[in-house]
Amino acid sequence: MTKVTIDLFDTTLRDGAQSLPHSNQFGDGTKHTIADTIACLGIGVIEAGFPATPEDGQEVARVAETVGQTSYDVATWNNAKRKGIMGKTPIIAGLSRATEGDISATWQAIQAATFPRIHTFISTSDFHRKHKFPGVSRQQLLEIGVDAVKFAREISKDHSGVSVEFSAEAASTTDSGYLQQVVLAAVVAGADVINLPDTVGERSPTWMLSFYRQALEWILRNNPDIILSAHNHNDLGNACANSFMLVQAAAEYAHKHQQPVRIQIESTICGLGERAGNADIFSIASNLYKFTSEFDVEVAWGFNPGKSVSSAHTIMNAARLTVDRQAPVVGRDTNVHRSGIHSDGVIKGGHAMYTPFDPTFWGHDVQAVHEDGKYQGKTGKQAARRQ
Repeated sequence: MTKVTIDLFDTTLRDGAQSLPHSNQFGDGTKHTIADTIACLGIGVIEAGFPATPEDGQEVARVAETVGQTSYDVATWNNAKRKGIMGKTPIIAGLSRATEGDISATWQAIQAATFPRIHTFISTSDFHRKHKFPGVSRQQLLEIGVDAVKFAREISKDHSGVSVEFSAEAASTTDSGYLQQVVLAAVVAGADVINLPDTVGERSPTWMLSFYRQALEWILRNNPDIILSAHNHNDLGNACANSFMLVQAAAEYAHKHQQPVRIQIESTICGLGERAGNADIFSIASNLYKFTSEFDVEVAWGFNPGKSVSSAHTIMNAARLTVDRQAPVVGRDTNVHRSGIHSDGVIKGGHAMYTPFDPTFWGHDVQAVHEDGKYQGKTGKQAARRQ
């Protein structure tokens, strides 16, 4: 059976951290402990920061020296069926602009990891280019991106486990013909992973599905080993749905061409990130468990769902924030019932009556909590008193 393999990528310590107010920044010297929590969740790629930022390089290096050299037990899944446990050392990535200085700082910070990744990016949309790189032509910008990938390869050539990721910032608003030129040039230059972000979260799931279908065709036709990555923002509430469209597009491609495909989904804990945030890892994971059985191909990933609730609280607490009571999957109210009709249904038919998953699968203590309130019925009130 043809297979789609999904790498889960967490950027809480980079995209999430850079969006936090000053009073909520992760404490100095804590990134390695937060990264450990993320790795225990089963995440395969951890973007630990932006090493060119003053003092962040030391924090990222600590992650590389600790978490980046540790094997974690990760549950493996095929179409939501558990296949076993594997020991996995996460890839440790650092983000850098397409400059030699940034890339050198990133490599200095991450090189101690067993599997380091240099993640470099440049804006490819004409709107971004004209305002961020005034006077720079399309061809010149392409060359800057290519030179960055080449330099990343050259500076890390003696490390056997290194990978290079290239992101076309604002890819979803870039002219498609030009985007194809830039991406294929980055692949030739040595990029292993191509990330196509919806940087301002303004595209619809339908649009993104078509976008990913096209990108898979012209990327994998040139090099079937390239990993296509999704990085979507939640400005219009579509980050998770837009990211899941890459899973669907990859499944379609694998089935059509009878060829294995590897993709990457970039996300954060509870969706932390710029403006309305990134795709939430728990929403991404729950969609994988709920819907991949619908595909005609095998879909595989690694994740430890039972640690979701505790990981969410640990990391949000580190930012002096709380997990929203209605946060998908990990929020307290996802298994709380205050309506008499709902409580009665759950008591008679079980949690599946009013929850789409078993809450204990994700780390909640119980499958259902009944709480008294204005709309609670007699049966629910009795159940609430017994709890």
